[in-house]
Amino acid sequence: MRVRSISYLPLLFPLAIGFFSCAGNKYQNMAHINPAALVALEDSLSISGLSPSMTKSLTFAHNRLGSKELETNNYEAAIFHFSNALKLSDGDTLSQYNLLLAEGHSLYKRGNKNRLWDAIQKYNKAAQLKPRLGEAHYYIGLSYHKIGDTDFDLIIESYEKALRLSLNPDIMQKTKEQLSLALEREKRLKDFWK
Repeated sequence: MRVRSISYLPLLFPLAIGFFSCAGNKYQNMAHINPAALVALEDSLSISGLSPSMTKSLTFAHNRLGSKELETNNYEAAIFHFSNALKLSDGDTLSQYNLLLAEGHSLYKRGNKNRLWDAIQKYNKAAQLKPRLGEAHYYIGLSYHKIGDTDFDLIIESYEKALRLSLNPDIMQKTKEQLSLALEREKRLKDFWK
């Protein structure tokens, strides 16, 4: 009777791969589930050197946290997170785009004319970075309106351009409302001077 030798290597190989990739998966999961906890570990992880998967996870975590801060109008915290994401991955266009929006919002919030022109520049750079998205054009229109609500050409053009591009439903509704108000104000002003 002949005894066969059984090789366990093919059975153990997937386990070994899983063992060595667990750390990467752990950080990816943490970036999705609890990005603040991963960011809190960033300094200690950096000491031993960041692997590409850790860098990707930390970039994702900073972008998630920055987006949350952007949603709650905490622009300085959003700027902090998007800037840190860019330090980790300087070519990340999503981080660049969101940083420009957050900086533009911060300048818009301050409201004086010089800051509003600076905000328009930030929004314009964001629009160039993601030319298929209309959100930056919506904010350009708001900024032009805040500078002076009689330059209807620039205001209306910005809102119309935003509507031709991709917008989330909330911004799309706001853009339609602002465009309608601008058109109504323009008509009233023209009627007044007839």
